Amino acid sequence: MPTNALACICNVINPCRNEVSNTFVVVQWLITGFAALAQVVRPVLLLFGIRAEVALNQEDYNKTWLYMPNGDGKPEVAYLVEPPPENRITLPQLIQFEYYGSAAAEDKRTSNFWIDENDFQRVRHKRDTWQEMAEKFNPELDTKILVHGWKSSTMSNSIQSIRGAYLMRGQVNVFAINWRDQADNIYYLTPARYTVQVGRAVAKLIDLLVEEKDADPKRIHLIGHSLGAHIMGYAGSYTKYRVSRITGLDPARPAFEDCIGPENHLDNTDANFVDVIHSCAGYLGFRKPIGMVDFYPNGGGPPQPGCNELSQIFTGCSHGRSYEYFAESINSDKGFYGVPCSSLDELRGKNCSGGRILMGDQVPMDSRGIYFVRTGNKPSFALGVYDIWNNKEEASN
Repeated sequence: MPTNALACICNVINPCRNEVSNTFVVVQWLITGFAALAQVVRPVLLLFGIRAEVALNQEDYNKTWLYMPNGDGKPEVAYLVEPPPENRITLPQLIQFEYYGSAAAEDKRTSNFWIDENDFQRVRHKRDTWQEMAEKFNPELDTKILVHGWKSSTMSNSIQSIRGAYLMRGQVNVFAINWRDQADNIYYLTPARYTVQVGRAVAKLIDLLVEEKDADPKRIHLIGHSLGAHIMGYAGSYTKYRVSRITGLDPARPAFEDCIGPENHLDNTDANFVDVIHSCAGYLGFRKPIGMVDFYPNGGGPPQPGCNELSQIFTGCSHGRSYEYFAESINSDKGFYGVPCSSLDELRGKNCSGGRILMGDQVPMDSRGIYFVRTGNKPSFALGVYDIWNNKEEASN
């Protein structure tokens, strides 16, 4: 179980959606003051054996530290404690929006924005301004907005796999949100706190698209992996226009799942339809269902340490598999079919049965409930219509 310090980031900085701006600024002041104070008292603390560094003791795994995959799926150490004074820095406020049109996969336009108390000051350059990016936007097409998670960027697999699949399908606007400067921090709580700020940035982008480019919010779909899932929850809550859909790809669990109240993480009120793929439930990803429809794939391949609370009865799981499944689902001929379960206990007991639905891009937006999905252990992961309990393919209808 996580420590009290990790239990919920809202208990530390209170990133509740209607109290973010002033609190964030005040907390930055407090951190600066505490950092200065710590420089004075740190020698005293050392006399009593208190250290600022995080010892990677196995018994403290998932309490003060853990292994977490970066945007390319490679495990790195993430500290689940407050950073020492020398690591408490003010994060850069620059976030980059990238736009990919359907005309050519290499055709990209970018626009940089400074965030100051949740608003934009547009940074003008000789090229790649908001105006140039907006000129490429086609309001007649569906719009997909993607955002990455911890220690990632828009060049990470979590973004590129989904972006590439949508551009292959064509006839769609694709935006990618690059908050790599804030996400690239070994002290996990720092980027975790910043998700609310990035969510406000995405909300402002949505507002600009609707108000300046006649975008239809009913054709806007937000997709976020890990910390990015909560960013999209904040975005859906903050925008002036209710978006059609949010997809959470294994929403980050540490510092979020124990929050009191759905306003502190992605939940089923943030869009007209919210679907979630839980590929590392109970460990790196949310254990409990938080969408209108929640899928619990078995994963596949070697399990990550501790990634087994729900999936130990199957074949393993992976935090990064969520975006791999979703990317494959966009153009899959077979599809990922899920069987309904009345509860997580029923899922554990292998008692799920009933009509199946597709997981991923093609999920029916009138679906509700919890679903278990059997997948392959390597690409392509989709198995089509499959007898999930007896490990055999079923005849298609």
